[in-house]
Amino acid sequence: MAALAAAGLALVAGLETAGVASAGPALRITSFRVTGPGGTAVAPTALRRGVAYRYRIDYRIGGRAVVRVRRAGAFVSPYGDTLLSIRPRRQTADPGRYFASHPVRVARADSPGEYRLTYAITATGRSGSTTRRTVLRLRFR
Repeated sequence: MAALAAAGLALVAGLETAGVASAGPALRITSFRVTGPGGTAVAPTALRRGVAYRYRIDYRIGGRAVVRVRRAGAFVSPYGDTLLSIRPRRQTADPGRYFASHPVRVARADSPGEYRLTYAITATGRSGSTTRRTVLRLRFR
């Protein structure tokens, strides 16, 4: 019985440690969308190959302290080929609202089908780091 109690305490201690290690700055992705060539209107659900679209991801950083932000993403074809690798430099940011945007192009000669745009944002502060990931599925005709 004592061994069972000791194992239970070790499990609780492990859970508390995991909770402390994962406590990082508040980070939330508020929207992830594709806009048309002008960059303002949301693109239709069936996208045309050969048109210059842009992605836009909006996110919020909470808290009171300045944090380091790292963003990364990839644009992948229906066959698993990486067409675009997104790796901007790390930056420091105050709490608040931010966005990132970049062109997404599929040539007319490329295959129609479902492309995936994946994106990850990591905010690192004194209390640890928080990562949020999202995937946007784009159907090109």
